Amino acid sequence: MRKLLLSTVIASTLASVSFAGQAAESATLTVTGTITPATCDVSLSSPSISFGNIAASTLTDDVNPKAGGNVTLNVDCDAAAATAIQTTDNRASSAMTGTELNDTMKVTITDLADSNIFGLGTDSAQSKIGVLLLGINAATSDGQANSNLVVSSDKSAWSSQAIVEGSNQILEKNGYFGLASAADATSPAAYTKSTYTISSQMLLKKASLYPSGEAVNLDGNITFSVVYL
Repeated sequence: MRKLLLSTVIASTLASVSFAGQAAESATLTVTGTITPATCDVSLSSPSISFGNIAASTLTDDVNPKAGGNVTLNVDCDAAAATAIQTTDNRASSAMTGTELNDTMKVTITDLADSNIFGLGTDSAQSKIGVLLLGINAATSDGQANSNLVVSSDKSAWSSQAIVEGSNQILEKNGYFGLASAADATSPAAYTKSTYTISSQMLLKKASLYPSGEAVNLDGNITFSVVYL
């Protein structure tokens, strides 16, 4: 039995292949990258928000709100930099639309757009579990309270949403948010350290709309990424 080294087989094969017509007189190499004015780290005070065990017997209404805890998002830069945070919904395929919310929970929430609804995963019947809403109810910049929140869906234009004590500014999935220096500013300002208090709330369906006798596991998953402006 003949035994051939793999390298010998490859060399023999290549020798029999014609490369005519594939050669060129020049080739171009593109070099890309970004020089940022500062390096910023993003961290969360807790890696998760737990709603604990929710008894199906408590889900008696068409729509059942459940408030979750808060988590603090920290942005630490080694120098002042204008940044924003992008919010990516990693369960976007399970996010309900406003129409689905109305159909399954018999409720229409004024000023709530589809882009504000985050996914919570699906149950064993592949039905969407419910609605996850995230908001900001407090923020600081360089150690001082800052209520000048600005948001954008594409970073090309920003709108002001003042943070008011006792209420939440609802976040947009796959959108951007940052802090401005004044209430009438139209873009995020440069800071060394920023913090955002993120609130959470769920809307769950009536128990009878979930698979009977099964545990339904909530599966929200969001990535917060720093973006240099």
